[in-house]
Amino acid sequence: VHGHRFPLRGSFGFGGSGARFGADRGDHSPRGQDLTAADGTPIVAPRGGRIEHVGYQASGAGHYIVLDGGGEDRDYVFMHLRAGSPRVRRGQRVVTGERLGGVGNTGRSFGAHLHFEIWVGGWYSGGHAIDPLPSLRRWNRWS
Repeated sequence: VHGHRFPLRGSFGFGGSGARFGADRGDHSPRGQDLTAADGTPIVAPRGGRIEHVGYQASGAGHYIVLDGGGEDRDYVFMHLRAGSPRVRRGQRVVTGERLGGVGNTGRSFGAHLHFEIWVGGWYSGGHAIDPLPSLRRWNRWS
């Protein structure tokens, strides 16, 4: 796990129990962790790798990025980015700590935050989401 960086550069919060992986939100259960932060707070790559997707989903993720974790069989997913903030394109290689975009409030979102997911075995391609909070807490201590 060394060699990873926390995905935000600036002040943030882990939110309450409703911000957690698997929380009951009535109509869905999140597959990641919400990190509250000011609009525009820099989002960085927790690990070097290749950008798999850069897209927009109005009814859900808003502006989002999916990063292939470069040989670890993990995808890192960043959702609700600020409109116009993604600085990467599909297929681009990034290094650990490189800026990807900024925190926003796009898609189905209620306040500026980063929704962060970790998928083992590929994002929606045969893989499954795991609780990112233990990794986030470790990376926060090292970053």
